[in-house]
Amino acid sequence: MAFSDSDGDIETDFLHDLYQDRNFEVFLSFRGEDTRASFTSHLYTALQNAGIVVFKDDESLPRGKQISPSLRLTIEQSRISVVVFSKNYGESRWCIKELIKIMECHRTIGHVVLPVFYDVDPSEVRHQRGQFGKAFQHLLNKISKQKEEKLVDRMQRWRKTLGGAGGISGFEDLSSRFNETLSVSSDFTEYCL
Repeated sequence: MAFSDSDGDIETDFLHDLYQDRNFEVFLSFRGEDTRASFTSHLYTALQNAGIVVFKDDESLPRGKQISPSLRLTIEQSRISVVVFSKNYGESRWCIKELIKIMECHRTIGHVVLPVFYDVDPSEVRHQRGQFGKAFQHLLNKISKQKEEKLVDRMQRWRKTLGGAGGISGFEDLSSRFNETLSVSSDFTEYCL
């Protein structure tokens, strides 16, 4: 749902006012329904407790179809993005658009990307296969029904972005190993400091 009126984009104004003077060290990209109450919450808390300033999209923030300029700026100004790939990450247009911006910053300004493969194998992300691939295909099917312009180019760009992000060395298979999840939180904290 887009939040806008004739005077401008309310979402952009809201995020700008909320974060204008704040520089985040870490940007968390994740599919809320998969990891918000588990891994992402633990990681966020561990990083915050270590004094690291983290951006985590909150359920209370307005969402729209477009990533606002303020959110793009937040990604650009963060030193590191932690991308938590989960089974349904690929089904979210919002997550894919965040990932495109993250990978663009990785290529152009050396932004550090730390992927976490939560209950998915990196090859599932790289090649859009398995449960992750099914979720991504569901997104593509929804979009193709909307008959968007330049659909083929957009889909190829998304696939290429996922392939590149899935090829970055990260942390794997954390869903079944809670103790290791806590250890990974410590590893991330040390890396970010």
